[in-house]
Amino acid sequence: MVLGEPFWRSKAMDREPVLFIQEEGKSLATAKLLFIPSAKFRITHPDQLMQYEEGKDYTWKPGSNIIELTFTSRIPFKTAAQMVPPKGSPNMFATVLHSEGHFFHDLQVQVSYWHTNDLWTLPNQPQPEQLTRVLAKLRSKQPIKLVALGDSITQGFNASGFKPSLAPPYQPSYPQLVANTLQKRFGAAVTMVNLGVAGTEPGWGIQMVPKVTEQKPDLVFLAFGMNDGGGFEPKMRKLRDDVIAGNPDADIVLVAPMTMNPRFAGADGFIWKSKTLGKMVTNNVALADVTTPWIEVLKKKPYADLSGNNVNHPNDFGHRLYAQVILELFPLKSETKKP
Repeated sequence: MVLGEPFWRSKAMDREPVLFIQEEGKSLATAKLLFIPSAKFRITHPDQLMQYEEGKDYTWKPGSNIIELTFTSRIPFKTAAQMVPPKGSPNMFATVLHSEGHFFHDLQVQVSYWHTNDLWTLPNQPQPEQLTRVLAKLRSKQPIKLVALGDSITQGFNASGFKPSLAPPYQPSYPQLVANTLQKRFGAAVTMVNLGVAGTEPGWGIQMVPKVTEQKPDLVFLAFGMNDGGGFEPKMRKLRDDVIAGNPDADIVLVAPMTMNPRFAGADGFIWKSKTLGKMVTNNVALADVTTPWIEVLKKKPYADLSGNNVNHPNDFGHRLYAQVILELFPLKSETKKP
């Protein structure tokens, strides 16, 4: 799978996930889109084999971004109470409905549509000028090796192509999406080695630097921030420095993470991590700030639309978001600065 234009610059939304929720006191379940469709749209099951029908399965009023199910709809939904099950219920984590595998994937139908809303301008601009060495290789069609070091998100959890979550359409996780798209964009061979392991934090990453160096990478992703206690900043700084020391010719991307379900952790800690990583940008080290667009999306949609486990993993759309943010660092042509 290869990615095209990021959704925040496109007026075509491709496969936006929604999980229909029947709120307390309401007779029908609803879902909310990021944008207001400019015309009729398509809703499909995640496997792309079933397309749902307007009038039969759902209703929509032009000028609105709210979709409502019918009483006879074939589209799956949950009640608000089911999303916060009683203590001791199956498929729960702390206070919310939770599951790994493709449990949530199967509930999140996908909506594709055109819209005319103003496109987003994200606050943090990418720094393509930082990754000069790997960009030079890609633009001259030289082969590169990418090593991704991180936690469960990097490993691929809840992407539909990840073996424990395997389900149609079998989408790869974000590191492979980046590798595939770079290869297509530049016409250069891109080899990806995924060293992500669930439950890890930067201290573990420091111990893994020799494994990174063994691969002789041209590009390294360092993606932590979901399992950290204290010491995130000094550990990440040491991890960055150790990777530089062991791989002096490799460029590095520091990946600022998505947020957790807001029922467990507010966004402030993740915003701090993003800003902290931004301070570590230097020659041949760039920031891919996933945190900012993730939070922007959450202003418009519920967390259960974006997460593959409803706690701390992205779904396919979330993995595409990760990949698109990283790909912003790799323009096909050098950007000339205005005088």
